[in-house]
Amino acid sequence: MQVDHAIENYLYHIQVIEQKPLSTVKSYKNDLKKYQKYLKELNIINIEEVDSLILLDFITSQNHLAKSSQAHLLTSIKNLYNYLFINHNINNEVCNLSIKMSKTNLPSFLSFDEVQLILNSFDENEEKELFERLMIQLIFVSGARVSEVCDLNVKQVNITHKLLRIIGKGNKERIVLIDNDTAKRLEFYYSNIRVKWLKGKDSNYFFVNNVGKKVNRQYIYKIVKRKQQELGIKKEISPHTFRHSFATHLLDSEVDLRSVQELLGHSDISTTQIYTHIQNKQLKQAYMKLKRANKEIKDEKI
Repeated sequence: MQVDHAIENYLYHIQVIEQKPLSTVKSYKNDLKKYQKYLKELNIINIEEVDSLILLDFITSQNHLAKSSQAHLLTSIKNLYNYLFINHNINNEVCNLSIKMSKTNLPSFLSFDEVQLILNSFDENEEKELFERLMIQLIFVSGARVSEVCDLNVKQVNITHKLLRIIGKGNKERIVLIDNDTAKRLEFYYSNIRVKWLKGKDSNYFFVNNVGKKVNRQYIYKIVKRKQQELGIKKEISPHTFRHSFATHLLDSEVDLRSVQELLGHSDISTTQIYTHIQNKQLKQAYMKLKRANKEIKDEKI
């Protein structure tokens, strides 16, 4: 089977047959486009011509990416070959390859004060700034993924009962409660700003921008990066940082790990456990500071 046809068939399968979220399909498509381009440069036409050495060379050529991104790339390709084996009886040894993660990169997070600093920096006299603040605030108070916020349907937002019905990875649904302030902001946006921006048009998406189009992840990413630069925030942050902060603050408040897993929509609790590593790191840093302070006091006495 030709490489182009194999990838097209697979993407059609996950989008139409498996009905994976659009964000997942786009993610796989981006990975497989890179792979497709690489094979084309090698003049490989048929997918059966690829062996593990070719794939290994491809992954190695992507060493400018983070280990986690390389691992995601490999997963996308493995899923392609699993599909080809099951549906087209095309066997391949590439499924045996794996990438060793050298170390776990702990996600960055923001303190409550840092989150408030960012939220309060938006000009609430401007509709667009109110809208931008609302999306960032919603990620923080709900722990939703950026793609989940972008994909929110009007019917998934219940302002009266202050809850969101979020459709996550694997089409799994979870219910998340929101606070009074966020609910009021959602109501104001929906009843005043959104109506004005749609200009009589209709949209199933809850969040639309000032030209009535669905908001994408890049838009929210640019908001966060702009605020990082404006406020001189040194640590690297992204929209996902607010989700990490949500999880970290819950654990700091002694919410049990299983409940945090449910709220984040993690299928595997080992993914959630990374936030306990953040807590351990904080404790270690606090201990080291205390140890240094004690040493300085002893030195002064001497």
